[in-house]
Amino acid sequence: MKKNIKVETRILITVELISALCGTIGIILGILSLLSLSSKTWGEADPEASFIFTILTVCFDTLSTATAIIAFKYGGTILKRKCEKGLKILPLEKFANRLDLYSFFFGLAGLSLSILSLLFLFQFMKSDETSKISTILSIICDSISAGIVIWVVKIMLKISYLEHQIRKGKIKV
Repeated sequence: MKKNIKVETRILITVELISALCGTIGIILGILSLLSLSSKTWGEADPEASFIFTILTVCFDTLSTATAIIAFKYGGTILKRKCEKGLKILPLEKFANRLDLYSFFFGLAGLSLSILSLLFLFQFMKSDETSKISTILSIICDSISAGIVIWVVKIMLKISYLEHQIRKGKIKV
């Protein structure tokens, strides 16, 4: 069963990396959306380009947020299986799982703000300044979420390394 937990941990790390990648792409697209609303960037403001970038931002934010909650649930399942098998659960593992939940909440806030930014680009709610503000806040929330995910991946790699050292007998429990 240890091999299965080991494989599941690798899958979890992969899901975390996908979340970080989608979040980072969402951040870049949000920045491009913000820049396209500025007349200083490309000579004149381009609301149509901002609209396209914002739609793409919403798509990647959705993927990032979905993978963050999947990582939280999957990490919880791994912890539960370890507990059932009588394997030792490190406090770092519980902390990493909690960080996944925090990443989800920041990602959800970023997603909500990017949707709000998109709404302010439609003709019936047209407000470029409000769209800029919600895009900036979305970028901040997405950056925090991606930073947390990278922190979780670092923790998971550290845990994998420690478990490997314990199996090799280099570290005594």
